[in-house]
Amino acid sequence: MEETDLGTRCLGGLGTGDWRLATGGWRLSDRSDESDWSDVSEDNKIMRIGKTARMSLLAALVLVGNLPGAPAEAVAAQPPDRSEEAFRMLDDLVREALHSNPSIRAARSRWAASTKRSPQVSSLPNPEFRIGSMTGNPLPYSTIGSGPLDWASFMFMQKIPWPGKLSLEGEVAETEAAVRAREYEAETLEVIRDVKEAFFRLHYVHQAEEILGRYRNLLERLVRIAEARYGVGEGLMQDVLRAQIEVSLIVERLEVLAGQRERVKARMNSLLDRPPDSPLPEIPTFMDVTIEVPFSLERLYLTARERNPEIDADRLEIQKASLETERARKDFLPDFTVSAGYFQRGGFGSMYEYTVGVEIPLYWRRKESRAVEERVEAREAARHEYHRRLQEITFTIKDAYIGARTSSRLLELYRTGIIPQATAALDSSLSSYQVGAADFLTLTNNALTILTYELQYAAELRDYHENLVTLERQLGVNLVGEAGRATGPRP
Repeated sequence: MEETDLGTRCLGGLGTGDWRLATGGWRLSDRSDESDWSDVSEDNKIMRIGKTARMSLLAALVLVGNLPGAPAEAVAAQPPDRSEEAFRMLDDLVREALHSNPSIRAARSRWAASTKRSPQVSSLPNPEFRIGSMTGNPLPYSTIGSGPLDWASFMFMQKIPWPGKLSLEGEVAETEAAVRAREYEAETLEVIRDVKEAFFRLHYVHQAEEILGRYRNLLERLVRIAEARYGVGEGLMQDVLRAQIEVSLIVERLEVLAGQRERVKARMNSLLDRPPDSPLPEIPTFMDVTIEVPFSLERLYLTARERNPEIDADRLEIQKASLETERARKDFLPDFTVSAGYFQRGGFGSMYEYTVGVEIPLYWRRKESRAVEERVEAREAARHEYHRRLQEITFTIKDAYIGARTSSRLLELYRTGIIPQATAALDSSLSSYQVGAADFLTLTNNALTILTYELQYAAELRDYHENLVTLERQLGVNLVGEAGRATGPRP
């Protein structure tokens, strides 16, 4: 009799044999020839049936891969690294956000508006021109020339602040404009960070979906193998159910990832000032990263003090508060009002008037003194805010630095140690399973172990780049270059 491939048939193969229950076990036969079994004893039949069943299971495993280790190699296989293409796409998204993002545009307009204020506040107040008449009846100018007290008047008045007040007002406005410029720069860095974070989260979702898809295919094949073993009496129904449950759990995780992908896409579109449902290009998979952040914490702290726009803005706020305090003190000094007048009296001769008025800070205890105290407190608040900002940014830098360094080490560990070892364990359990030395639970557990670590690798890859993005946000420099590799702060 010609023995046939039970596993191939059970898994939808093209074999010509069929199977049916016979005395003492599962009988395999070819429809065209059953006479070969006529001379075989029952014990030998059972031995041949057992041997044929094991051979059929080997054939079923071959469906998963051409070699015993093929399933492990298949699930651990990585797509080609397309780092250059991925980071060119990131650069394009960042450029679009810089051009289109409404938050950046609003910050730019606030800065442009603030630059117009200094000329206004440093100029003299507008002069005042008055005309009038002094007459003996209600009609103006009707009795001019009829007496020495009837005249038409023309008067020019100008208020002149105490010297130094206007220049200080101008300096305060210029400092305020510098603060708005730093806020514009900070908003730009914020949007760049948000775009890059959304990019790396989208990449993680894409990579996780690809990993889960590969493992779902593997587990579906293992389900068919478990069904084949159960069909010949060498497996358990719980193996089949366990594999089916694992497939369903992967489908559940894929659904969760699909929801995450839609949310992150909507976030990216909002940063690009697009409708939330606008399509985004598929992010190419990349794996290559710089494993060590090549600069020290001390240098990062120094760079942040020099380059971080929020720290610079807080320094300018202290400077502005100091100028406002000095300006408030000058309010103890009086302002002047000068005027010149001309009186036309008809035939009685013209008259001229010149006056100088002095503003007296009579209520200085309630006004000017309290204004100085207010500005002093505002200056102290600005100093405390500057110190708080330094502490916050220092912590954020250290947190991101440690996170990036930890992620880089874990990535190296996963890539060179854990994942290859887990792959070898799956190869070993697969070989043992083929000869009956390992159970199905061990096989699926080893497969799911690789799945777990590959997903952790993808998550650490995302966290690594997000930490770099956080660092460049705080440092005010570009760390994720066009090729996606870490570069040092600009000198």
